[in-house]
Amino acid sequence: MRNEILNAIWGNDVIVGDRTIDVHIRKIRQKLDMDCITTVKGVGYKFEV
Repeated sequence: MRNEILNAIWGNDVIVGDRTIDVHIRKIRQKLDMDCITTVKGVGYKFEV
């Protein structure tokens, strides 16, 4: 799933680190200041309002 997200956002031409998505999710969580993004192990992330 992580590779699917990376390819969908940055494409195959850009090389980004494995933890790039984790950093972006962490920053989004901080900016939202609410617990609406949960990590689903082995699947990805889940957004709930």
